[in-house]
Amino acid sequence: MEPAEGIDYSPLHREIDALKTRLCSCRHEGTCVSCRGFEMLREQAQMVIAAASQPVLLQVAQEASIKHLAERFGGLQEKLATDSRLQELMGPVIERIVEDLGGPEAAQKFFDELGLGGMPPQTGDGGSKAYDDRV
Repeated sequence: MEPAEGIDYSPLHREIDALKTRLCSCRHEGTCVSCRGFEMLREQAQMVIAAASQPVLLQVAQEASIKHLAERFGGLQEKLATDSRLQELMGPVIERIVEDLGGPEAAQKFFDELGLGGMPPQTGDGGSKAYDDRV
């Protein structure tokens, strides 16, 4: 997403850089959790500022698109709950998503924020159990 016009990011970048400097353990090679995390935070902050700077109608359209995407994921969740072969194939994908999001709790929070309800519990063998129907 392009930076919002007229928004001065420099105070934000100074603060991020100051924290990153204090917490970096890789001598600014970009390989430690601090460097990677603060760069991700910088990108996310820029996306939030750019999105918030858009006209209200565009924001409403984007929210509608996100809701539609969440509904489609909900339909996929229902299919996965009833198709054992699909569960077997999706197991490694779900495990990777959970790992990338930072563990089961973080993944559950992410899915809840998207309005997708429960996510499949991990079996540890590359497969998944039935979906948790909590909303």
